[in-house]
Amino acid sequence: MNPSEKEILYQLIRDHEEVMGVSRTTMVSLQSYRRALQKLKNSDNNAFKESVSELNEVIKNTEPKIIPLTHLIEEFETELQIYFKIPFEQIRDHALKILNQKLNRYQGCTQGVIEHGSQMIEENDFIIVQSPSLAIRGALKRAHSEMKKKFKVLLLDHYFIRIKQLVKEFAQEGLELIVVPDNNLSHFLKTATKLFISAVSITPDRKVITTVGTANAVGLCHLNRIPVYLLVNSLKFAHRIISEQHIYQVESQRSCDHLTYRHATYSHDQVDLDLIDHVITEKGEIDIHSMFP
Repeated sequence: MNPSEKEILYQLIRDHEEVMGVSRTTMVSLQSYRRALQKLKNSDNNAFKESVSELNEVIKNTEPKIIPLTHLIEEFETELQIYFKIPFEQIRDHALKILNQKLNRYQGCTQGVIEHGSQMIEENDFIIVQSPSLAIRGALKRAHSEMKKKFKVLLLDHYFIRIKQLVKEFAQEGLELIVVPDNNLSHFLKTATKLFISAVSITPDRKVITTVGTANAVGLCHLNRIPVYLLVNSLKFAHRIISEQHIYQVESQRSCDHLTYRHATYSHDQVDLDLIDHVITEKGEIDIHSMFP
């Protein structure tokens, strides 16, 4: 795969992550990998190993790194190594079995976050939602539909394509929802009781990589003593610091009204972990200070 092809794949994964979130992107990527293997016919073992290794390297070096997918692919690589000396059909069957196990593991962890996250919701809460991740959506729906809790949601709109389905789902279930531009959050700080956020990853230098706009919401809530809840699958805990997470950056020269200036954008925000009040994983709430001693 040449550099141009890699960049196209990186852009495709970023687009998926922006629209669907990290959890769904991770699951869709594993499902796509599985379908590709199912369609693969007779292959030389060495050629198969080379192709798998090349694809794995591309997946592990996306911009930004999708940490849960990286962890699962690394495990897949390690577990598949012992089978490369057997016939191709058997290698493929083992590869499919391992991918199924990884997919089921991720889905199980996500379900755990949903269950523990829903327990954080209390009667008459007014919850700010910055990013409608799979876990946050699931927690809100479970608290409303299964646990019969009464609460309101303030959904910050910075990318309507991402929240469109959530708005539709909540309307169907009768959950009270207000959608506002993310730069209008200040008008609701006196009545909000919690902020729910998600993450792409959490790094050992105590940084949370998350969707654009989250840093502003966290800062406002922290200053106004509104507790911030991070609902996150522990597979999103990274092994490397923030500078090695490949946050995508674009710089360009722009011109307007006879002025030329340098313009920069980043694909994601970063938030200090110490600004988070509660971290909820598939195992429940964990001690923030012991996460990365």
